[in-house]
Amino acid sequence: MKEAYLELLKKADEWIDAHKDEFVSEIQGLARIPSVSRADLCEENAPFGPDCRKMLDFALERGKAYGFDTQDFWGYAGAISMGDTENSLGVIAHMDVVPVGEGWIYPPYGATYLPEHDALIGRGVGDNKGPGVAGLFAMRMLREFNWPLKHGIRLFLGMSEETGMQDIEALVEKGITFPKTTLVPDGGYPVNYGQKGSIKGEISALCEGNLVSFDSGSVRNIVPDKAVCVVAVSEDEVREAFKALDDELKEKLRVEKDGENTRITSVGLAGHAAGPDSSINAIHLLTKALTVSDILSGSCKDAIKELYELTSDNHCQSEGAFFEDEMSGPITLVYSVAHLADGRLKVSLDCRYPIMCPQDWLRNTLIADWAKRGYSVDDFGMTKPFYIPKDDPRVVALQELYKEVTGRDDEPYTMGGGTYSRVFPNAITYGAGMRGGRTASGILPEGHGVGHGKDEILFLENIHYCAKMYAVALAMLDDIVD
Repeated sequence: MKEAYLELLKKADEWIDAHKDEFVSEIQGLARIPSVSRADLCEENAPFGPDCRKMLDFALERGKAYGFDTQDFWGYAGAISMGDTENSLGVIAHMDVVPVGEGWIYPPYGATYLPEHDALIGRGVGDNKGPGVAGLFAMRMLREFNWPLKHGIRLFLGMSEETGMQDIEALVEKGITFPKTTLVPDGGYPVNYGQKGSIKGEISALCEGNLVSFDSGSVRNIVPDKAVCVVAVSEDEVREAFKALDDELKEKLRVEKDGENTRITSVGLAGHAAGPDSSINAIHLLTKALTVSDILSGSCKDAIKELYELTSDNHCQSEGAFFEDEMSGPITLVYSVAHLADGRLKVSLDCRYPIMCPQDWLRNTLIADWAKRGYSVDDFGMTKPFYIPKDDPRVVALQELYKEVTGRDDEPYTMGGGTYSRVFPNAITYGAGMRGGRTASGILPEGHGVGHGKDEILFLENIHYCAKMYAVALAMLDDIVD
């Protein structure tokens, strides 16, 4: 690396040591706003609801407080900028968060600081508000160091990344000027050079009979940890039928009287839909119990049985659509939301398919299989994979920086998770997760502490690394990009 970049790394370390309290307070300010993206609560200049509008206003005000220019893109997103906005480099983080769910130990929107661990706990502290602060502080460093830049720098703040990235799609449609290269701190280090394509869909089937209700999940990209149904069957009959279930399944079920009916609850383990094998889908547990016990009658019996089979694996084997490639691994498909309404069982799904997977084949195979099961397709949205060659000069430079800072030789990687790299022009996902870093083990119970889970935790050292690396990364890209 150039001597100037090494000197910048040193100065960044010193700057961060002097501003550690500000990292905590800024992240807390952002994370205490419950910014779940809600398009169903759309208002003028608030396309994702009033909480996201409040979030964007607060974030832009923090940019102004540090002396930067700000832009509000009709409530879809915003930007904090310095220098030439028509000839710029960028960073993009999202300020929306997934719903909190149940079972937290700490207040979900408390942004609780644990000084003994130098960590913050709260929804959004890591995904993705903390990394947004790192981008803002990287800009502060470059300005305060009077680093010579030929491009402006813009920190974009999105408002619907967790619900489909409609925020950036709207900016593309409106023809705004995007940076020439943008960093996305919403994955892990080193460089993410490929992301699987995605499918977000909804299917439904006729579901009448003695199933009174069925509810599980709230967003597509989270494996649900709870599912609840009510059946028009007595409690005694249900308990007798459940004797046919294996002990492991019975331990995850709760049966209780509900008037003349019976309420059945299954408890799984939540996780991100991009890596579902470490989770336990509560929908699968409940549909298995209902199917094996044979307590349903009417068309609901078939609808539930088919959903049980569909949720029996996470890799499209049930649907006959398994595919994998060496670059990005196997396909994943999670049925993550299920609700009974108006005599139909409506199921939302999240699929991540490999970079080399034939899209038409996958679409046709899935739709044909669902039809055979009695499920019609009510919604089907397909996003193409993301890919950038590993020998791209920007990738090479960012890899060099990562090795210099960490001493590690990790190769660029692909992933099933989707970031703004899919829709934001010329964007590269880089951090902010550190390999080999600290975990919540010993601080929180198993199943707590991960992104999209209960008691989401952020170790401040990760954000310090991100701010330092982004300051230098922007300086390096400023030299590389025309």
